[in-house]
Amino acid sequence: MVEEANSKIEVKLSKIQFPEVCPVCLEEPEDLVFVTIVEKTGDMASSSWMKQEDKVGVALEAAKGSTTFAVPTCMLHGSKSVRTLRTKIIAAVGFFVMYYPILFFLLDINSAMANSRPFIRPLLGVVASIIILLVFLVYGLFPRALERALRFHDVNRARNSVLLTISNPEYRSLFLDLNEMAVAPIHDENT
Repeated sequence: MVEEANSKIEVKLSKIQFPEVCPVCLEEPEDLVFVTIVEKTGDMASSSWMKQEDKVGVALEAAKGSTTFAVPTCMLHGSKSVRTLRTKIIAAVGFFVMYYPILFFLLDINSAMANSRPFIRPLLGVVASIIILLVFLVYGLFPRALERALRFHDVNRARNSVLLTISNPEYRSLFLDLNEMAVAPIHDENT
C-alpha cells in the first residue's frame, strides 16, 4: 500500500482533472493553487549570456513549454501556505544575516579558549544563532504540506503527459477515479 501510494502516475496533459477536495486533508476546497511546471527540453540552454542570444527570445521559448495547473485546496493548505520566491529569498537573506553572528561567536570562542576566559557566553550565542538560522532555512526551504502531498515531476507536451506523485492514498484514489481513462501508473524501483 505504501509503495502504491508513493509511485508515480503519468496522466494525459489534455485530460487531467483534480478532485474537488484538498490533496492534504480532503476538506472542501475554498482556494485554488496555481502550479506552473516548465517542460525540460534538450535544446534549451541553461545560460544564454555567453552566446549573446536575444534574452526575450529565450524567455518566450521557455514560456512555450510551461503548463499551469489549478489545484483546488482548503484555505489552510491553499495559496497562503505554499512556498514562494519571497519565502526562499527570506531564507537566503536569513542565512547571510546569521552567518556573521555565528562567525563572530566562533571567533569569540576561539579567543576565549586562547586567553583562558570562560566561553559559555559565546557558546550560547553560537547555539542561539544556529537555531535562528535553522528556523530561517526551514521556513524558506522545507516543502509545505501541499508540496509534499502533490508533486509534479515532469511535463512533456510532445507526449501529452505529466508525471506526478500523490502521497495521500485517499486523494490518490479520488484522482485515479476521476482520471480513469487518462492515467497510467508508473512504478519506481526506488520507492
